[in-house]
Amino acid sequence: MYHQIQMNKEKLKEQIDKLDSQEHAQIFDIVKKYTDNFTRTQTGVLVSSDNLPEECLKEIQTMVTFYMDQRKRMEQDAIERKGYERR
Repeated sequence: MYHQIQMNKEKLKEQIDKLDSQEHAQIFDIVKKYTDNFTRTQTGVLVSSDNLPEECLKEIQTMVTFYMDQRKRMEQDAIERKGYERR
């Protein structure tokens, strides 16, 4: 069980790493609702997932899933538009 939770957290971290700075800021807004235990650095903010309740992680996952879905939709739309331009 613990191993699966850690794997899920690692996957979430990898997904978050792919987000842009605006999306990171919105994720950080979620984190701040649940904890003030984070470290600011020159390159960003560090947060230990061990300090975040399950509810927070679920909210972050929902947001990340939304961002990824939006990206896929925009990429698909761009492909379709290129198809129309060639006609």
